[in-house]
Amino acid sequence: MFGNIMEMMGKLQSVQENFKKLKQDLDSRTFTESSSDGTVSITMSELATIKDIQIASGLLADREQLEDTLVVTLNKALDKVKQNAMEEAKRTDKESLPPIPGLTF
Repeated sequence: MFGNIMEMMGKLQSVQENFKKLKQDLDSRTFTESSSDGTVSITMSELATIKDIQIASGLLADREQLEDTLVVTLNKALDKVKQNAMEEAKRTDKESLPPIPGLTF
């Protein structure tokens, strides 16, 4: 009985370590999302840390358009982050956890 508990505790610790590694990996990988017209470009880590924003000089004159373009482009980038993070977490779960009846990912 205690052997199973100790084994499960070891596996849970392994899962924690795997998720810590995943977090570090996601923060080290970056991608760039651009607005549909190419006037704004945002580089972000896959853990949602903004690394860089490039804005075309012509867009600086129109504050409202700049704000709208930034919001749309940031939301597109964050959607990618969320989708990728969920897929990576599911993959890490499947690799780390033992099969549990009734639990599906």
